Amino acid sequence: MRRRSPRRAVTATISAVCGAVLTVALTTSPALAADEWRQTSSRTFLLLDALQRSQGVATDGQSWFFSWQNGLQRTTLDGSRIVDKPFAIPKRIADLGGNHIGDIDYHDGRIYAPIEDGSGYRHPFIALFDARTLEFTGTAYELPQPLHTQGVPWVAVDAARGYVYTAEWNNTTALNVFALADLSFVKQVPLSTTVGRIQGAKMYQGRLYASADNDRKSIYRIDPDTGVVADVLDRDLPAGTEAEGLAFLPTADGAVLHTLDVAPSRLWVNFRNYRPVGTS
Repeated sequence: MRRRSPRRAVTATISAVCGAVLTVALTTSPALAADEWRQTSSRTFLLLDALQRSQGVATDGQSWFFSWQNGLQRTTLDGSRIVDKPFAIPKRIADLGGNHIGDIDYHDGRIYAPIEDGSGYRHPFIALFDARTLEFTGTAYELPQPLHTQGVPWVAVDAARGYVYTAEWNNTTALNVFALADLSFVKQVPLSTTVGRIQGAKMYQGRLYASADNDRKSIYRIDPDTGVVADVLDRDLPAGTEAEGLAFLPTADGAVLHTLDVAPSRLWVNFRNYRPVGTS
């Protein structure tokens, strides 16, 4: 059985249902004091919405952008659809086997979408899409395969530093750092603790927050300069839940952190909202 089969099974199971219906205790550095987060609310996406919002999430402050295995979607902040792009993977990437979009990010009018190619993981890409129309811009960057032997399940843009981050999906020992301007490789930043099963990541207040599909469904905070890792939230979701992407946006209920997780039944996706209780 493949190490990543649960990730693939989410889309396959939800897709089948829609077809029928619709025809570690980690060491915390003193310089990285622990956050505290508390869930304020959640909403549930069902069936087709669950399928199309089952991998990643990003925001420009006015819309949500969601990803699923094959496509992208833009919605209002209350979840109403604006634009669907059900088959977003560019042909030249699909011709190389590209068949899975992971957790996306937004920057400067563009969606940054990580695309990987099935079980071989020979051609990891970051493709750029117009955030308004979700059309492919024609720009895509093939990443160094030796740094992505398990695909490219997420991408995070750090505009302040001028970087883009990726990492290996499991047994993650380092961040891969690329130049935002042209996605050229810059360096690796070793992590203070090996983490794993990272499904999504985003920048917030100068730190990288990563969503793990481990037993505790942890949210890690990573200092991208030093690689120091802290476990800041263990969500303790029901057994069989699959943690996916995350995003940051202040909302009316005081929430800032928003996470996706697929229910054990695979029939719905939860969009959970967390507010900060302490400060870092």
